[in-house]
Amino acid sequence: MRETEAPLGIEAAEAAAAGLAATLEAEPRLATVDYLDRLGAAARRLEQALGDEAGSPFARPRCQQALPAVDEVAAEVEERYRGPLA
Repeated sequence: MRETEAPLGIEAAEAAAAGLAATLEAEPRLATVDYLDRLGAAARRLEQALGDEAGSPFARPRCQQALPAVDEVAAEVEERYRGPLA
């Protein structure tokens, strides 16, 4: 992409991608809170370098996919566990 289009901000995106790659540890790895925090921060820097300041484009589709399951669980809870109000 750099060679054919050279978009504005490509250097920042490349640096963020390199930072994310450097954050990844070799397998097997332990998913400690510190490691996951560093990984999330590096992924967010890449998202921002790619031009998304509002939120994670990686998370949005996952959230949309989860909505039907959340609605189903909520309906099940309401159906099975609703008791009389005291």
